[in-house]
Amino acid sequence: MMLKVKELTTVDTSLLQSCAALEAISICEPWSFGSFVSEARRKEGLVLVAIDEAENLFGLLTATCIPETTDLTNVAVFPEHRRKGIARMLVSELKNRVRDTSIFLEVRESNTPAIQFYKKHGFLQVGIRKRYYHYPEEDALLMKWEEIKNADTGD
Repeated sequence: MMLKVKELTTVDTSLLQSCAALEAISICEPWSFGSFVSEARRKEGLVLVAIDEAENLFGLLTATCIPETTDLTNVAVFPEHRRKGIARMLVSELKNRVRDTSIFLEVRESNTPAIQFYKKHGFLQVGIRKRYYHYPEEDALLMKWEEIKNADTGD
């Protein structure tokens, strides 16, 4: 199975609907179809998906990209396709697109698999946001990634 990453725009209605369906089974406070359309429409918004040749959705990532900082707002993969490198592929694509910025994200304090995933991919915990989540109420860990540059060469 060969997957590719695609950036969605508002014309990708079917894939945006699939994103909302994936969110509904993956996240306690899921985005609606309209939220995905809105994110794809915004200049700072980014909706990346992992799809196969037939444009079947396997995973998604959303982010807000502004100069000097990026907020990774969602990563989700269909349960039957987890632990196959799909989230890694999406996060790597985001890192490649925003090389000169820091990437921030919030993750539920109880979401150990996600925390381990982010740490494995270079994110460090930099804070806690008290009562950030509501259903159920829970603190969020604030995590950050930034490209490490060689101090001697500036690379």
